Amino acid sequence: MVKNLQDAPCENDEIEIVKRLTGVSDESRIEISEIGWTCRAYIIDSGKIVFKFPRNAKHREECKYEVAALELVKEQAFNISVPVLNWTVDDNSYFGFFGITGAPLREVIDGLTDEKKIEIGTQLGGFLRQLHGIKICGDVKALTLEEQALEYQNWYRKGKEFLIEYFSETELIKIDDFFEHEVPECMVGTNELVFCHGDLDYNNTLIDRKNQVGVIDFGDAGLYDRSQDFRGMDDEVLRESMMKAYGGDEVISKAASMTTSKMIDVLNLIYCIENNYVNGVDNIENCLKQVRLKILKDEW
Repeated sequence: MVKNLQDAPCENDEIEIVKRLTGVSDESRIEISEIGWTCRAYIIDSGKIVFKFPRNAKHREECKYEVAALELVKEQAFNISVPVLNWTVDDNSYFGFFGITGAPLREVIDGLTDEKKIEIGTQLGGFLRQLHGIKICGDVKALTLEEQALEYQNWYRKGKEFLIEYFSETELIKIDDFFEHEVPECMVGTNELVFCHGDLDYNNTLIDRKNQVGVIDFGDAGLYDRSQDFRGMDDEVLRESMMKAYGGDEVISKAASMTTSKMIDVLNLIYCIENNYVNGVDNIENCLKQVRLKILKDEW
């Protein structure tokens, strides 16, 4: 959910920090996003500059990982665009970076030709080959495939009460069964932990007018199985072109990618219901539709 400052609640000291550090005094150029799980974001000129403010002390601790990841990628010369970290403070109460403009892949992928998908996938595959080769020194997140499966299951268990209003008892049992059995089975890969983006999907991949790719939101970056950065791409043409450009053997199967997509749809739905998101691409109605189509196999 993105709003103009005049229409959204925000902390006065936050906006004053943003204006002081960027020199942007015209508040009509600044939007506020409340959709992030851990941070409130201030977006200047449609993403050319972004500031993030953690919502509480716990999230402030988590944000140190995103800052560390942005420091790492800042040192690289990628074939795609990534955010460039520019403002930090020792207590991680906020950080800011030069961002990327473009349309989220989610908004355009249905209208892309296979040729365009291959072009985008090739850029992403080259980016991941370089990203996964970064050597890590220091404290970063690290999760095995088994630990990831447990984390996803725990997120679901903590939030499934929000689904009661939208599904029958029989439907809820089917979703429970999906998380109990299919989610662990889909967490297969190479069993080699490398530095990953961690949340590479259609929302965090931006496409500009020249079909150039940008990748945003390194908040989940850390050491994961290399398959992690392919899981959010369930379009077969796109994913196959990514793996071809990446090189080597198949990184993730079509079945594992599709199961991951279903899982993410349920978790997104829970988050949207909890926060009453009824507008935008990610909203209750759209997420509900995806869960019914992919897991419950309902006609819509």
